[in-house]
Amino acid sequence: MGHNTAERPQRHFSVQNRPGRLACACLALISSLTACSALRADNGQAELDNGSVLNVADAALVGHDPDLALQISQAVLNRNPHDLQALYHEGAAYYATGRCEDAIAAYQLALHYDPTSSEAETGLGRCLLKRNAIEAQNAFTAAITDDPTNAAAYNDLGIALDLRGAYASATAPYEQALKLAPGTSATEVNLGLSLALSGDAEDALEYLGPLAISAQASPRIREDYALALLAAGRTAEAREALAVDIAPDKLDQAMASFQAVLTAAAPASGSAALAPLPSGPATAFAQPTITLPATCQAAPAVAASSFIAPIRQAALFY
Repeated sequence: MGHNTAERPQRHFSVQNRPGRLACACLALISSLTACSALRADNGQAELDNGSVLNVADAALVGHDPDLALQISQAVLNRNPHDLQALYHEGAAYYATGRCEDAIAAYQLALHYDPTSSEAETGLGRCLLKRNAIEAQNAFTAAITDDPTNAAAYNDLGIALDLRGAYASATAPYEQALKLAPGTSATEVNLGLSLALSGDAEDALEYLGPLAISAQASPRIREDYALALLAAGRTAEAREALAVDIAPDKLDQAMASFQAVLTAAAPASGSAALAPLPSGPATAFAQPTITLPATCQAAPAVAASSFIAPIRQAALFY
């Protein structure tokens, strides 16, 4: 699907068998939006606050119900096709359902209305990240040029660099993201893994150690911690960390896979250098023309066995 003009067709929605208060709220909001389409601001009648409506779409995205978020955002867009926040939410909902082409179309339409929209550039970069890390890097660079406070774009720029094997270069944008949004665990994990893969194991452990023993620790975080331990030469501790999630008869194979990852990363570290972080006036971002499959399945950050899946996390950006 593509958005080639400023016009959007009217859509019809249905909410089927969605229990709970959120679904009820969605039905009420969509009904209200339909009713409000007849209201006019110039006769003193107040229109429904789109921001309040989109807060419900936020809740749907956080609650892993992107279909509901899509319905709400598109109901807003049927009233106002130029609503940037609704376009951001539509793109995020499409992205969450794996519809990359539709997500790209929503973000490109937002950039048509606002060519320096950092949120749209971040969303577009996230879609491109699934298939072309270089173009994604360009999109994230544009996003932080247009909004130097966009912590999520810095985090995602680090991801793009990591996917190119530029682990040492990726640490700078992760660190900037943490300056803007301290304590963001996703970014701390990403930074820790990049440090480990770039040969700075001790600093990696400072980030990954506390996360690996926290109540929120996941098997992937423990894997990243084990990788950092192995990089630091603490083989026995790495094996102990892996044993939490991996069967004893698989540990030797897992350890060999982790060592292979470190060996492969060593010569490539920093090979794709990070350009200086932008400053001064924003520069135009040339949107790429790209055709993607209907699903958004990312390639693994590091190719190894099924025993290692280094985590790469992107936070919501609006």
